[in-house]
Amino acid sequence: MTELDTTVTVIDAAARAQVPVILWGAPGLGKTSVVRALAAADAVPMETLIGSQREPVDIAGWPMVEDGVVRLAIPDWAKALVEANGGYLLLDELTTCSPSVRAAMLTVIQERMVGRVKLPDAVRIVACSNPPDQSAGGTDLDAPTANRFLHVTFEPSADEWLTGLRTGFSTLPASRAVAADELRAAEELGALSAFIEARPELRNRVPDTDEAAGLPWPSHRSWHALARVLVYLRRDDTAAIAASAFGLVGEGAGSEYVEWRANMDLPAVADVINDPSIFDWDAARPDPVWAVLSGVVAWASGKGTKEAWETAWGPLVAAATHGAPDVAGAAVRDMSVAMPAGAKPPASARKFKDLMIAAGLDTGSTGSAA
Repeated sequence: MTELDTTVTVIDAAARAQVPVILWGAPGLGKTSVVRALAAADAVPMETLIGSQREPVDIAGWPMVEDGVVRLAIPDWAKALVEANGGYLLLDELTTCSPSVRAAMLTVIQERMVGRVKLPDAVRIVACSNPPDQSAGGTDLDAPTANRFLHVTFEPSADEWLTGLRTGFSTLPASRAVAADELRAAEELGALSAFIEARPELRNRVPDTDEAAGLPWPSHRSWHALARVLVYLRRDDTAAIAASAFGLVGEGAGSEYVEWRANMDLPAVADVINDPSIFDWDAARPDPVWAVLSGVVAWASGKGTKEAWETAWGPLVAAATHGAPDVAGAAVRDMSVAMPAGAKPPASARKFKDLMIAAGLDTGSTGSAA
């Protein structure tokens, strides 16, 4: 069970990362009311699609002939969200959809496309569903659909429900989600990629039962979604971090990652770039070193500039000269992939000469010392 304030925070963080959320809970708990209250708080519209009452053309658009060409007419719900440039799209009773309707929803869920129209980035996609055994004609989600969502178990406590009763279910706890920046994004990508390198068997585990297929499971898609969601959560928000990890890659893989991430106690990428000496490269184990350097490489790649790429060599050189040359060498190979036009490794990187030659980097002339 996820507490209501954490549920609100996770929905907010996931929405900012454009990751759809599905709320699971027994009938009558108020899942739809929560989404309605979120929309009211943001003063944006909410459009509801009840899966059991829709046909595929209600999702993808109705074919119509115009000037001899068949086009898809945008549905009214999508038109409202496009005209408002945002809002909440509630996919209700998802487990009671017919397979054809659910298939039509996949493009909306993942690509945010309705026919040939893209939903605005500010549209927040939330689904609500009762467990299949508590739904009329309910079935487990198929693996591709389930893997596109961040799953949250919704079961308000007695106090939360009573508070809602007294306030008309119109107010919700404040979200703890935070603004993202490129440095934090690099940290999360670096940490997650280092974890997968250490536990490659968790990278992609397709479920082998129908029941497991309808739950969160680790895949390339869901791991990447987790990295994007975590960018919008405070580093010390353990409840929201755990809920996001469990809801995207499952409790098994998620709990391992949450524990690994907490034990790393990694420095901020910005601090390491500004002063590589703040990290004890010699005493640290290879996995935190790799996590830090992966974050640095992700930052340089994300910036995409010559200046950022050359600046990122500082931590790589520090790692190589203070006890972690093998890990630094692996980072050099990734740096070669991200090298922008006109960039050159600094003079202090000459100790990587063999690796740079193998990676196709120009070692004939180098920039200033890092």
